[in-house]
Amino acid sequence: MKKSGTVGAAMLLLWLCVRFFGAFLPGDAALFGAQIAAALLPMIFLLPLSREERGGETVATTLPDGRAWAHLWLLPLFLLLVMLLSVLSALFAGLFGITSPAPTGSFPILLLNYALAPAFAEEFFFRFLLLRLFLPHGKQTAVWVSAILFSLVHMNLAQLPYAFAAGLFLGAIAASSGSFWLPFLFHLANNVLSLSLSYAGEIVPLAVIGALALTAALFLRFRSPFDQTSPERTAAAAFLPDKETGRGLRAAFTTLLILPALLCLVLTFLPF
Repeated sequence: MKKSGTVGAAMLLLWLCVRFFGAFLPGDAALFGAQIAAALLPMIFLLPLSREERGGETVATTLPDGRAWAHLWLLPLFLLLVMLLSVLSALFAGLFGITSPAPTGSFPILLLNYALAPAFAEEFFFRFLLLRLFLPHGKQTAVWVSAILFSLVHMNLAQLPYAFAAGLFLGAIAASSGSFWLPFLFHLANNVLSLSLSYAGEIVPLAVIGALALTAALFLRFRSPFDQTSPERTAAAAFLPDKETGRGLRAAFTTLLILPALLCLVLTFLPF
């Protein structure tokens, strides 16, 4: 666990640095490139590790098999959960004057930089590289570590609650299905929906929430909750914590927090 925590902290720091400096680069192409680079460059820290230490093929980049595709039934539940939490989070943050400005620009470019690129980059880093790194220590530990870090790097009170819930859901989908592409599709669908609703009138989000709620209700009505191999059961089992998960989380974050803490101390004494 100590090695996984140290490697994970180094990967996260590199991801944050690339994203931070990429935000100051001019042009839409630079923003797109910085997001992809932030996802791919941390792989250098995985090279010295054995195949088992970096999770083997527990979550693969190959296309899902037939059973894994069944997880798509959970998409309406995911979109409904994230949308409801995002609305509640925005209302709560608004009480303190905290807002999240909507991106501006042409819609195709926004889809590329605020839907496709983040979905790929964040899922590749958090649900492929980082989640696989901690999977040898248990599915629940890996899902919770990746979800907590995923929510924290958003650095926005209005986004933190639903980013954490989305991180748990997406991590459970990745661990249950064994495919990187399913959480990517879930994330992309959410980004496209959110971006599209930002251009719509006030009544449209309510209609979308109603449609998603109806779809989710029908899903829960006609799916058997007693099927042990159903995607909802296997996905839920991937994030429901137990005592072993608690010990794993404590061990992981004890190590994960060392490097950021040292970085903060160094930056404190640098003559800016």
